[in-house]
Amino acid sequence: MAETADAALDAAAALGRNGNHQQAREICAAVIFEAQPMIAARADLLRATLYSLLLARAFGLLSRLVVATSGRSVKVALLPQCTGPITPPHRQEEPGRTVFLLDPRWLDRLSPDDMLLRHLCDAHNARRHSHVDRPGPVPVSRHLEPA
Repeated sequence: MAETADAALDAAAALGRNGNHQQAREICAAVIFEAQPMIAARADLLRATLYSLLLARAFGLLSRLVVATSGRSVKVALLPQCTGPITPPHRQEEPGRTVFLLDPRWLDRLSPDDMLLRHLCDAHNARRHSHVDRPGPVPVSRHLEPA
């Protein structure tokens, strides 16, 4: 199943890179619906999923996935009318959530091993593993509900 999910995410990333965001979002949603527990447990699938979601411009779905798998609230937004040099992602901490502001031209250059993807995956894994050391009940990952 992991190989099937990975292949579908690669196809979604290619569609997103070519500008077919709607079809890319549909593929991402189908993969997440079927494989969310596996995505939450495997760093390689999580990174591939986040990469595909960013290229598909599926920021709402990305936010929902992060909340469902880690409990963290994340918002991704594109900067309007960017001119001049391409700016890397800006991170802002707001009460109860992290906001990432992205230059749309940066997304055009996004690679699967980008530092933003690494940061999101590392934060997800750190949060997931931190529950092991704490006494008390462990939060259960919530599954996304179909739209």
